[in-house]
Amino acid sequence: MIPMHFFIRPSSCTLGEIMKMLTPYLVALALVTLAGCAATSTKTADVSGSIRTSLDQAGFKDVSSSQDRDKGVVTLGGHVAGEGDKAQAESIARSFAGNQVVANQIAVIPPGVESDAKKMNSSLDKGIEGNLDAALIQDQLHDSVKYAVKNSVVTLSGNVDSQAKRTHAQELASTVPNVQQVVNELQVKGQKATSSN
Repeated sequence: MIPMHFFIRPSSCTLGEIMKMLTPYLVALALVTLAGCAATSTKTADVSGSIRTSLDQAGFKDVSSSQDRDKGVVTLGGHVAGEGDKAQAESIARSFAGNQVVANQIAVIPPGVESDAKKMNSSLDKGIEGNLDAALIQDQLHDSVKYAVKNSVVTLSGNVDSQAKRTHAQELASTVPNVQQVVNELQVKGQKATSSN
């Protein structure tokens, strides 16, 4: 607490002397405020705007980008004409993402065969779902591990009771045929998402 005589300016004190007396209290107040702010921030840096701008500059207007700052995941979606474009879009996102996971769910849809490519991607995803479901049941992880499949990217979610189970589920999913990436959002107290990529 600041003593009351600090607020009464005796005629013999200059403003500079008063500031010298208050400085230690102001510094302490600033440090307490900054420490409180630092302790409450657990979100990853916001990179969505930078990624969007760079994707647009590279001509990837049909590629979408979203970010979950709590989980530390940047997700790319939409479509491109070839695998090289998909890799380039991912590279752009990774250049901004830092230690965040980049889930590359971009569909490759070559011009002229759009309908066939969409059917093939859908069939591949359904096959991955069936195989992954069977593997999770076999390893008794089906009740705690949930998943979504989009364009050969598996996203695991849910809660497990150990790091070993979290790692095992990711390794299991990565062995399923046609899986290109596994984004592991399974929660074990205090851990963020990881990727097998």
